Amino acid sequence: MICITGIPGTGKTSLCRMLNLHGIKCTGLNGIAESSGLISDGVVDVDSLASVHIESTVVESHYSHFMKCSHVIILVDDEDVLRRRMELRGYSREKINENLDAQRAQTIYYEALDRIPAGRIFIIEEKSRDLDAVFCDITSILSKINNL
Repeated sequence: MICITGIPGTGKTSLCRMLNLHGIKCTGLNGIAESSGLISDGVVDVDSLASVHIESTVVESHYSHFMKCSHVIILVDDEDVLRRRMELRGYSREKINENLDAQRAQTIYYEALDRIPAGRIFIIEEKSRDLDAVFCDITSILSKINNL
């Protein structure tokens, strides 16, 4: 399973939709966690979710790197852009800063590194590019992974 992750606002869900439109099965983990009753007070029971059978080539969520991933793709973007996106979603200032701090500290990278070798972790720096450009980066990585 290939896991797409990143802090909120990086485009994980939109890119997952694009992958599905192009015939690459991508599943959002939040839907699976919700339908499996694994969300309590907004917190996902990742350990239990990891035992759920997921028939998908690619999964996405801000916690997907905690799953049984063969490879992890981390999306990062410009802080000002992410801040605006999170504000539009109604995130508190505290939560926005917490998420941006996590991106600055590369928390997701180090959490993924605890589970898989560095050579299987890819970071896409979006640099406020449009989703089509980021989608091309993802499909290029997926192509490389499939040829390994």
